[in-house]
Amino acid sequence: MTTIGLEAMVSSMEKLLGLGEPNKVQDWFRQRNGNAYAGNFPWCDASITWAAVDSGNYNEVCFGTDYAYTVAHAARFQAAGEWTPMVNGIQGSGIRRGDIVFFDWAGSSSIGAIDHVGIVTGVSGDTVLTIEGNTANVCARRARAVHDIAGFGRPKYKTPPANVLPAVSLKHVVAAQKADIAGAQGSALHRAEGLLVERALNAKGYLAARWVDGSLGTMTRDAYSAWQKAYSAKHNLHWTGADLNGYAGMTSLKALGLETGLFKATA
Repeated sequence: MTTIGLEAMVSSMEKLLGLGEPNKVQDWFRQRNGNAYAGNFPWCDASITWAAVDSGNYNEVCFGTDYAYTVAHAARFQAAGEWTPMVNGIQGSGIRRGDIVFFDWAGSSSIGAIDHVGIVTGVSGDTVLTIEGNTANVCARRARAVHDIAGFGRPKYKTPPANVLPAVSLKHVVAAQKADIAGAQGSALHRAEGLLVERALNAKGYLAARWVDGSLGTMTRDAYSAWQKAYSAKHNLHWTGADLNGYAGMTSLKALGLETGLFKATA
């Protein structure tokens, strides 16, 4: 299956992880935009532009324009009505996976003061998880607090049709949970489907990236339980008992897939 939209954008940024400088993003951007970008220029937004082109999200993320200047990029999101200033805290803002997040190290929410940019991979409590180019001269994962975030743009990503979403079988997930928790550390039954469940929990901020390995062990169970409780409370479902114990049921598995758009639940 070909990944499109939000997940394709995140995947393209993941391709750059560990990239130092000078690098291919700088070379690529220079070839497209000329010698004004000669030498070791700041490339955080150039990496966003590269990933947008690489993933087929150039119009959605960059509005058909190459960006190296973060202020101009954030202003374009604002002009399109896709900008949210960080004035209500992490949880209050609704920031989520796939958002293009802009930073002001001085702590303001002013677009004119923006210093840096990255992409959100998940939210964990009051911490935003990102991938950023040109952070300490490399492309790396970071965890950012509200003070540093000026705001974020939310691209209008293409949404894959439901019939092309990967399927996650409830039967397989239940079997994997039983086997993986009882097995050795890192053991994984039905790893591909387990990865989809874990990516969904990571996207919602309940499972750290280090545990997204396809093994549905105790960390994943606890993350699933935390998500169940939050989802039930948010939608006034009054789930109790086995519906909150961290083990998948069809109702919760279907809800997790729909809420994140990462998979469709099947029997």
